[in-house]
Amino acid sequence: MNATLHNLILGSAIALGLAAPAEAGDYAAAVAEFQATHPDGSRSLAGHVWYPTHDTGTPLPLRGSAVWKVEAAQTDAVIAPGVFPVVLISHGMYGNSLNQAWLAQALAQDGIISVMPNHPGTTSFDRDPDQARQLWLRATDLGVSLDAAARDPRFGDHMDLTRVAAAGHSLGGYTMLSAAGARHDAAGFAEKCAVAEERPDCAALAMWRVGQEEADLAPLQSDRSDPRIDTFIALDPGGVQTFDTASLAAIDRPVMVLGSGRQDMLDQDVEARALASALPADLVTHIEIPDAGHFDFMGECQEAGYEILAREVPGDEIVCAQGTAHRAEMHREIYALIQAHLAGVWN
Repeated sequence: MNATLHNLILGSAIALGLAAPAEAGDYAAAVAEFQATHPDGSRSLAGHVWYPTHDTGTPLPLRGSAVWKVEAAQTDAVIAPGVFPVVLISHGMYGNSLNQAWLAQALAQDGIISVMPNHPGTTSFDRDPDQARQLWLRATDLGVSLDAAARDPRFGDHMDLTRVAAAGHSLGGYTMLSAAGARHDAAGFAEKCAVAEERPDCAALAMWRVGQEEADLAPLQSDRSDPRIDTFIALDPGGVQTFDTASLAAIDRPVMVLGSGRQDMLDQDVEARALASALPADLVTHIEIPDAGHFDFMGECQEAGYEILAREVPGDEIVCAQGTAHRAEMHREIYALIQAHLAGVWN
């Protein structure tokens, strides 16, 4: 880690009143699974909570993978004494709660709890189109997960609910913006997609039939904001064009937008840049990371990951493009920006 980047992260940690990052931190990262159910019983959630611990056992990998480098953590360890800020993290289309485990691990080492639900219908292992169609429930998943973690005796008394942030990657960026108060505009989005139906956001929502049922329009376009969340972090967001621009302009809490300069997946003019220009100028921080690609916000790949995917799932190998040493460097840069933003909001 270069000296400038280290000093930025260290300064942010001190400003937050937390430990410095992993190489100088006071905490080890711990992880536990959680489950939750929407109040009406219609939707069940599962995911992970990452949190700081002082336990000194051997960290264990969360899974085995020939493609992905797997983060290790204390499993079901005792949480460290104290009260810690919370970050809700939303995964992208067909992702899962392990995609940003690298981020949650770093936050835990800095004394921050992360709550990471799997969104039914849009995960790696659950691609139910009926669940995916109910896109409005993704934002609600965040609040339901926060409630469940706050009630959990393992973490609840240690969660500072006056300091809550939300971060989301790709479709998770859509989710996070919905939780900020952005409202889906089905008719306006349909007009845009009429001349750009091959665009990734248009193709995905058409596949799921989002907004195509009359009965779906009211909940889809409803206000899904959560007033408990202080700030929002969009990690190369997707689906920005779905939102009513007036609702974006009315968001009243700080938003950080991190874009991918390589533009290997999403058109920044359509997504991150468009979002930044639509948000209130005094509340938005837009940073386009020149060397970052869309998948650099996900975990690191094994050295053989690209070749394995190219052979076994042709087309999916893009997720591991420059996914090893370069991605590790991107993680350090992304993390420094996130922590500096949180320090600015929470102090």
